Amino acid sequence: MSWQKVEPEECLRSLADEALRQAEGGALVLHGTLGLRAAANAFVLLGLIPERQADKVLGDYQESLQARSLGTAWGLTEGELPVHSGAGDVWAAHVAGPSPLPDVPQAMAPAAASFPATISGLKGDLRFDWVKLAGSQWRVSFRASADDPGGEPDRPSVVMREALAMLMVTDDTGHRYRPRVEGVSWERVAAGRQEWRGELVADQNAQAGRPAWLEIASAESGTAGRIDLAAAWGTGGAIAPAAGGVITGRARPRWAMPAEGYLAALAAVGGVKVGWTEIEADKTAEIVAVVADCLLAVGALPIGSPLMRPGQETASRPSATPAWQDALSRRWASRAHLSGAASAPDAAHRILLAGLPFEHATVVIESLTEVVGTGLVGVTLHASPWPAAAPWPVIVPCLTVHATDDHGSAYEGVLAGFSPGQARTGDTAGRGTFWLWPPVPAQAGILTITVSTLWEAATAAITLEGNE
Repeated sequence: MSWQKVEPEECLRSLADEALRQAEGGALVLHGTLGLRAAANAFVLLGLIPERQADKVLGDYQESLQARSLGTAWGLTEGELPVHSGAGDVWAAHVAGPSPLPDVPQAMAPAAASFPATISGLKGDLRFDWVKLAGSQWRVSFRASADDPGGEPDRPSVVMREALAMLMVTDDTGHRYRPRVEGVSWERVAAGRQEWRGELVADQNAQAGRPAWLEIASAESGTAGRIDLAAAWGTGGAIAPAAGGVITGRARPRWAMPAEGYLAALAAVGGVKVGWTEIEADKTAEIVAVVADCLLAVGALPIGSPLMRPGQETASRPSATPAWQDALSRRWASRAHLSGAASAPDAAHRILLAGLPFEHATVVIESLTEVVGTGLVGVTLHASPWPAAAPWPVIVPCLTVHATDDHGSAYEGVLAGFSPGQARTGDTAGRGTFWLWPPVPAQAGILTITVSTLWEAATAAITLEGNE
C-alpha cells in the first residue's frame, strides 16, 4: 500500500490492473470498467490529466481484456459506453473562460395560449408556454397531448407539423408570420397519455420594431390567443428585470476544492443504467468509492474533507453515512490489511493489553496502530464471543467499534484481518483489527474507543502517540 501521493496516470494504470485481476477472478467486467472510466472522467474534467493520456490508459485496458478473453471490452462496442464523455470539453471551456451564449433571449414573455387540436388523428390539447426573441427569431414553446393508443408513434416532427399547419401567427402591425416547427420530442407521460414538446419558430419582422403583441389563431377551432409583449421589453431591448431588480455578486463555491464538488455530484446518483444493464445500488456505491479513492491518492481531494465525515444521525435516519463512504472505508481497510500496514516501518504501535469491563463478554484491546502520515488508526481486539462471520442469511452479529476524538469528530471501525480462535469445538473467540474511518486528523489528541456487543458496551480513552 502506497502512502505517498501518486501521479494521475500511475493511479489509473494501477486501477486498470486491479480491474483486470478482479475480472480474471470472476468479477463482472462491467463493474471494474465503470470504476476505471469514472475515475478517468474525473481526472480529465478536473484537469488532472490530458484527455488523450486518459484515453490511452483506457485503450490499453480494453486491449488487455480482449487479449485475456475476458468477454466484452465494455466501451469498444457501440451502445455500451459512450466513446466521448465530454469531460475534456468541460475542462477546455473552463480554461478558456467566459464565452458568449448565443441562445439567451433578448426578450421573453409568458404565452399562456391553448387550443383544442387534432394530433395524429386524435383529439388533443395544444398549449403554448413561453415566447422568446432569440437572435432574429421568435421562438414559442409548446406542449401537445393526446390519448395514447399504443404501438409505435409516427415521427414527432411530422406529427406536429401536421397539427400546427392550421395555425396563423400575426402581430399588432398586421404582419403575418410563416412559422416552422423545430426541436420536437415525444414521450409517454402517463398511463394512456402521450405528449409532444417543441418550438414554433418565426423570423422577426424587422419593420415591426417592438410589437405590442403576437396572436396565434387556430383555423381548426376558430379561436385565437393573444400574447402580450409589453412586459417582455426591458430598457434598451434587454430582458425585463425581475420585480425590485436583481443584485448579483461573486460568492464562494459550496465546496472548497473542485474535486469535492465533483464527488458530491457523483455520489448523488442512485441506480445507474448503461445500455441495457442496470447497476445495483451497492455497485454504484463502489464505483463512487473508486473515484474518491483515486482523488485522494493523487492529492486532489483532501483527506480532511467534510465529504469524508459521516452525516448527522437523527431519529428517523439512524445511520446517515452514505453507502459510498462505507465502500471507500472497506477499500482502505482491506488495503491496509493486505499490505501489512500494521508491520510497516512507518507504523507506530502502542501495546495496551487493556481489558474492558463487560459482564457477559471478554474483550481486550491488544494494541493501537497509527500509520504515520496517513491518518489510519487500527484497533486490534481479542474478544469472546466473536465467531467467524457467516454468509447471508446466516448472520451472527458480533462486535462493533466506533470512536470519537477530543474535537468531537466521530469514526467507525471497519474490520479487516479477522481470525477465529483456536480450532476447538465451540470456540467463539477471535482476533481482528478495526481500522477507523474516516482517517484521524493530526490535530486529534485523544481517542475514546467504544466497543459494543448486542447487549452492552465499554469504552477506553487512549492518547494518540504522535500528539502527546
